[in-house]
Amino acid sequence: MNREVTLRQITFMYLFISISTLLRQVPQALAMEAGRSGYLSPIISIVATVPLTAIVIFLIKSFPGLNFYEIMVQLIGTFLSKIIILFYLLWLLLVTTAKVTAYSLTLEFTLMPRTRSDFFMTVMIVLVFYALLRGIKTIFRFSELTLGTILILFAILFVCAVSRLRTDYLLPISTVNLSRTIMASKHVVAVGGNIIIALFFADKFGIAITKSQFHKLWFGSLIFTGLAFVITFFTFGISGTSLTANLPFPFYITVKSISFFNIFERFEVLITLICILSDYIAIAIFAVLLFRCLGWLFHLDQCEYLCIPMAVIIFYLTYYISSTQFEFNFLYRVLIVNLNLIFEYAIPFFIAFLCLIMRKKIKSNINKQY
Repeated sequence: MNREVTLRQITFMYLFISISTLLRQVPQALAMEAGRSGYLSPIISIVATVPLTAIVIFLIKSFPGLNFYEIMVQLIGTFLSKIIILFYLLWLLLVTTAKVTAYSLTLEFTLMPRTRSDFFMTVMIVLVFYALLRGIKTIFRFSELTLGTILILFAILFVCAVSRLRTDYLLPISTVNLSRTIMASKHVVAVGGNIIIALFFADKFGIAITKSQFHKLWFGSLIFTGLAFVITFFTFGISGTSLTANLPFPFYITVKSISFFNIFERFEVLITLICILSDYIAIAIFAVLLFRCLGWLFHLDQCEYLCIPMAVIIFYLTYYISSTQFEFNFLYRVLIVNLNLIFEYAIPFFIAFLCLIMRKKIKSNINKQY
C-alpha cells in the first residue's frame, strides 16, 4: 500500500494545529480557573495525553491499514459506527466553525480592528478551498516545512523573555489551589487530544509501520506538553495572573514587552501570523476530516462538490453560534472543551477497551484476511 501520509507528518500536523489554541485560549482559561498555579496544569495533563497516545498507537497496531471508521466497524458493527461518525461529523462542524470565529476575532483584536469579520472569513474560506483542491499531501507538507521555523522562533522568543520574568507572579504556589490546578488541566488535555487525527488517517500510512515511526507520536506528545508549559509559564510570569485572566489574547500582550537585544521589538506581529497559519491549517485539516466522515456515512468516493455548501454552512453558523469575543469565550470554555474530552478521549478509550476484550477474535479475523 502506498503511503499518502506518514506518522512524522501527523506529528507535525498535530503540533501545528494546536499552537493557536495554546497561544490564545489556554493561558486565559488556566489563569481564570487555577490562578497563580495554573502554569503547572500542562504538566498534570500528561496523565491524560500519554494514555491517549498509547491508545492511538495500540489501535493502529491492532488494525493495520484501517482508519477509525473501519476499526469501529470491526468492533461494534456498521450501524453503531455510522451513528458515532455522525456525532463526530457534528462535532467537527462545531470545532471548525469555532476555529473560523477565533481566527477572525484574533485579527480584529490585533492587526485589523476596523475590518469586518466577514472579510476575514471569506479570505480564509477561499484559502482553505484552494488547499483542499491541492490535496492532503500539500496540507501536511506545508505544516511539516513551517513548524520547524516556528519552533526556532519560539526558542528565540523565550530566551529573550527570561529577563522579563517576575518570580512574584509565579511564586509562592499554595497547595489549597492544587485541586483547581488539576481540574484546570482539562483545557490543555482538550487541545492535546488533537492527536486522534492519526486514527482518521490510519489507512493512509501503509501496513508496515516500524517502532521508530511510532516514536514520532510520543515525541509529538512530549513537545506539545513542553510548549503548553512554556507558553503558560512565560505568560503568567510576565503579565501576571490577573491580567492573563481578563485578556482575550494574553500571550499577544505578553510579547509586546519582549525585544531581541533591543533591536527587534515587533514579536507580537509574528505571534499573530503564527496563529493565522495554525488556524489556516487547522481549518483545512478539519475540513478534510469532515469530508471523510461524510464519505463514510454515505459511501461517497468524491466530496469535492460539497466544498461550497459546507463553506456556506460554516460561514453563517459562525454568526449563529458566536459573533463576539464574549460569546466565543463562553462557547469555548463551556461547550467545546467538554465535547473535545468526549470525542478525543472517551470514545477512543471505549473503542480501545473493546479491542482489548475482543483481541483474540480480531487476530483470528486478520489471519483469515491475510
